[in-house]
Amino acid sequence: MKKQTPIAISAPALPAERILLAEELAERLRLPVKTIYSLTRKACPRPIPFLKAGKFLRFRWSDVERWLDEGRAA
Repeated sequence: MKKQTPIAISAPALPAERILLAEELAERLRLPVKTIYSLTRKACPRPIPFLKAGKFLRFRWSDVERWLDEGRAA
């Protein structure tokens, strides 16, 4: 009997979400860049979610949208 080779089934690749700079996020939210940085501080009651790349802050738009929705519900 001939041995069958397994068939690899792969899911379609999802498009990678673009990571935003603080300046880009400020532009989207129509806020000053300084406000974006203030909203990331631990002293802020509800800090905006961010990623850290070394000393640089980056933002996922999907995380920011969730953060905005949670603020609206509160």
